[in-house]
Amino acid sequence: MTRLNLEDFSAPRVEEPEARPEPFDAQDIRLKAFEEGYKAGWDDAAAAEAESHARITADFAKTLQEMSFSYHEARAHMLAALGPLLSAMVERVLPQIAAAGFARTVVETAMQLAETQAERPVRIRVCPENRAALEGLIATDPGLPLAVVEDDTLGPGQALVSAGTVENEIDIDGMLSALRTALDDFLTTQEETRHNG
Repeated sequence: MTRLNLEDFSAPRVEEPEARPEPFDAQDIRLKAFEEGYKAGWDDAAAAEAESHARITADFAKTLQEMSFSYHEARAHMLAALGPLLSAMVERVLPQIAAAGFARTVVETAMQLAETQAERPVRIRVCPENRAALEGLIATDPGLPLAVVEDDTLGPGQALVSAGTVENEIDIDGMLSALRTALDDFLTTQEETRHNG
């Protein structure tokens, strides 16, 4: 006889554990989320920094351009306002100052020449209208071998001081003329620059 083997249901049954899905690693998920968030934040910060830098650079360039324009405009207006004052000084004030110091300058030049050329008399050639003023200054020191000579070819702001072969020229008229020309040229250039931008 064959025996039949039947399963015994009376005994407690031992069940095989079900195959569970692998438990997820919460720490790993958190790290990945943190890294993704950090990278996104870093990218946003870099983009914001680049945008901020571009905006600041543009604002700075605009401000510099406005300042440069304002400076040049203010300078042009100032020179335009000062032009008549400077011209008046060159035409009226400086000639008076030069005329007042002309005689003293001639005498000082003659004294310096007398020191270096002691063995030779010093001749001062001036226009006739300056002779009296120079002789008045020279008379205060009679020990100098000076001679004042009139020269019709010289102007009121000119003198030639000579001793032997050495000759010094004093030309206040020429200096004032050169100063007038330089000032006129400067003001003309500034006016043209202002009109032409």
